[in-house]
Order: sequence, then C-alpha cells, then structure tokens
Amino acid sequence: MITGLPGERGSVSVLFCSVVLTAGVLVTALIDAGANIQAANRADTASAEAARAAAIAVGPVPAGGSQDTRLAVAAASTYLSQIGARGSVRVEGPGLVQVTVTITDSTPLLGLPIEQTRSHSAQLEVGLVDGEPVR
Repeated sequence: MITGLPGERGSVSVLFCSVVLTAGVLVTALIDAGANIQAANRADTASAEAARAAAIAVGPVPAGGSQDTRLAVAAASTYLSQIGARGSVRVEGPGLVQVTVTITDSTPLLGLPIEQTRSHSAQLEVGLVDGEPVR
C-alpha cells in the first residue's frame, strides 16, 4: 500500500475542481462571445441588404426630392421589418442611401443583453461595364 504525506490527502480534488471551474468559465465566455459576433454579422448583413434595397427602389434615374426619399425609406423599412431588425434610413444624395441597423439579442448561456449597430451606404450605379454613379 502506498501512503502519502499526512497533509496531502484530498489536494488533487481541489486542483481538479479549480481546473473544471476555470474550463467552464472559459467555455461560457467563448460561447457568449460567439453570440456577440453573430449579432454583429447579422447587423452588418441587414444594413447592407437594406441599403441595397433602398438604392434599387429609387431606380436607375432618381427624380430627386421627397418621392425618392419615400421609396428608399419604404423599401429599407420593409426589408428590416421582414427580418425583425430595427434601423434608420437616410438618403444622402441622388442614388446614395445610408442604412443603420441595430440588432438586439441575448447571450445563450448567461442571458446578457447584446446590442450591435452597423451602417452601410449604397450608391446606385448605372452602366454596362464599369458602372457610373447616378448624378
């Protein structure tokens, strides 16, 4: 029979518990950080697609004025409502639209709130080869 020193009894249990606790904290942090990255990706994709939809709604020859603004805002807002995101649309010029989207979610393990905001601009371009900005 192998015997250890009198003060050594149970010391491996304390080490094992601390290693398991540390590993659990790291795994939780990684999974929740991944959810944060996914929310940022969804916000980025949604803002790009909504800006594209708004620029296309204005058409290849924008008339300018409030009609273009209404068409762009309606197209982007419709897209955002379909995917369940909230955002804002700003027409910056002829054929140029900027959309800002905020995605709100929570982390899967800790349930912490996540909010990611991303913006994209879309410039409607016309032309067969290179495309030229609408003026």
